Amino acid sequence: MRQAIITAAAALLVFQVAASTSSAEDASRTATLSGNIVCAKCTLKVPGLNECHNVLVVTDDAQQESQYWLVKNDVSKAFGEVCEAVKPVTVTGAIEEKDGKHWIAPTKIEPRQGS
Repeated sequence: MRQAIITAAAALLVFQVAASTSSAEDASRTATLSGNIVCAKCTLKVPGLNECHNVLVVTDDAQQESQYWLVKNDVSKAFGEVCEAVKPVTVTGAIEEKDGKHWIAPTKIEPRQGS
C-alpha cells in the first residue's frame, strides 16, 4: 500500500511539472511583431497561390525580412484581406512553424503609423 501511494505521488508530481512546462512553452511562442501586412498572391507573387492570403513582413535591424503567414481566424478575418495594399501593423499572437513557413495566429492586430 505504501509503495502504491509513493508511486501515485511521484506520478502526480511528474504530471504537474509537465503541465507547467507546457504552459511556459506556450507562453514563449506568443509574440508581438511590428511590420507590414501584404498579400502573398498579389504583392509577394508567391508561385502556385490561387487566392489572396495575408502575410506579415517583419524587417529586423540588419534589414533581414521574415514572413509570418496569418492564420485565418476570427481576428484576421475581421481585419480583412489587404490584396494589393501594404498596411503597417502590430500583431500579437501565437507563433509556430509549419510546412516550412512561420505562422502567427493573431489575437490582436493594431494599425500603426509609418510604412
